[in-house]
Amino acid sequence: MAMQKTWRVNLGRGLLGIAVGVLCLWLSLRGLDLADVGAALLQARPPWLIAALASVVAVAFIKAARWWFLYPPSFRPPSWLTTFPVLMTAQMLNVLLPLRLGEIARVGLMLQENTSVGSTLSTIVVEKSLDLLAVGVLIALIVPTAMLPDWFPLSSGMSMGLSGVALLGVLLAIWLGRDWLKRLAERILSFRGWLPERWQARLLRLVHEILDGLGALTNLRGALPVVGLTAASWLASISTMAAMLAAFGLPVQWHVALVLSLTIYLSNLIPTPPALVGVIGAVTVMTLRWFGIVRVEATALGMALNVVLIGPLVIMGGWATLQRFAQLTRGNLKERWAWSLGLKKHPQP
Repeated sequence: MAMQKTWRVNLGRGLLGIAVGVLCLWLSLRGLDLADVGAALLQARPPWLIAALASVVAVAFIKAARWWFLYPPSFRPPSWLTTFPVLMTAQMLNVLLPLRLGEIARVGLMLQENTSVGSTLSTIVVEKSLDLLAVGVLIALIVPTAMLPDWFPLSSGMSMGLSGVALLGVLLAIWLGRDWLKRLAERILSFRGWLPERWQARLLRLVHEILDGLGALTNLRGALPVVGLTAASWLASISTMAAMLAAFGLPVQWHVALVLSLTIYLSNLIPTPPALVGVIGAVTVMTLRWFGIVRVEATALGMALNVVLIGPLVIMGGWATLQRFAQLTRGNLKERWAWSLGLKKHPQP
């Protein structure tokens, strides 16, 4: 029953995301001459489009390196190049399927790389907390300049930032009290033999891995690379928007690029369609129109930006998945695809 309910929720979210995408696409294109939009698209400058694509790829590498640093040394894979193809597969799933399967894929694929479930779960929680905190910091920095649109979801952005701070604080408190929590978990799991010893050992090991994995930011040596890479990823994201403005011959204003980066990030608060079709375009038009950019140019830039942001993730994620699939020789076609995507436990050879 629980699985059926989860499936219905995911299906409903997916259908709602598609409806949102269709609505956003209609709002972006209504009243426009598509020939004018096409002409504006053809005016895009290839060198700047290539620069924007390079920035998107740079963000992917930076986030993969940051994820590697979020693993404590005792759990960390031998190379950060291990985390890159896994992250690309996960991001591909998240943008193509509005079911948020990426995190499940990350856990499953890292398990195939002999990295425990608990340690990967802890890195994902810390990563999400850092991203929320970064959004809050960026909004706090830009609010005094009074350059945010009237419709910008300021309260939601600040709430995300405060949530990031609170969550990181809770995680730190949990890590500091990890020894007591481990003893408590052991007493609960072993109470009157309500669980078989085999399951007691598995669950206790999972608890230990999660608690120990929360210590990535508890020392300066571990925290500095993570904070630096988080800042670098946002700088690369803003550079993507600046390159797109330049590609369409628009004034390259960094505050416009920053606001556009934030609005596209915050668009994830609503159910999104596959490949974010329509959503990125509508958000781009709303943002650039606020800064006085002609609607035809804003629409053309939004359509190109959709391809620039999503295309590299799909290509890199697809390549990583195909490489993994090609190395599998056991199981039927469906099982091999599930193993390649990390959605099914791979049997030990």
